[in-house]
Amino acid sequence: MSKKETRRAARQAFPQAKNPPSTRSRYDTRATRPRNSKSRTSTARTLKPPSVKKAAIQGVIVAVLYFVFIQWIWTSGATTGANALIAALAFVLFTGVAYWVDKFKYQRNLRKSQNSSK
Repeated sequence: MSKKETRRAARQAFPQAKNPPSTRSRYDTRATRPRNSKSRTSTARTLKPPSVKKAAIQGVIVAVLYFVFIQWIWTSGATTGANALIAALAFVLFTGVAYWVDKFKYQRNLRKSQNSSK
């Protein structure tokens, strides 16, 4: 009996249970996530509605960094009060722009989700 015939006889004598199809690739030892549309939509990030508080927090951070920059790094020769005033104006402008951008992104995301659900 040849080697091939011996193996065939052994396989027929001891049949193995049918395994469900694996999500692993041939060379990968880690299991991969299934690639269906449900898994992608469940992990999709939802956008929070815009808030003035979030924009103000971002504005404070930017204003402080801007004040530090113009006070100690960029030596313009202006007084500390003038630099603080410029930083306060930067806070107001940045807070408004950040809120507007968040609102725009949120409304665009709502329109996309309404169009995709139709």
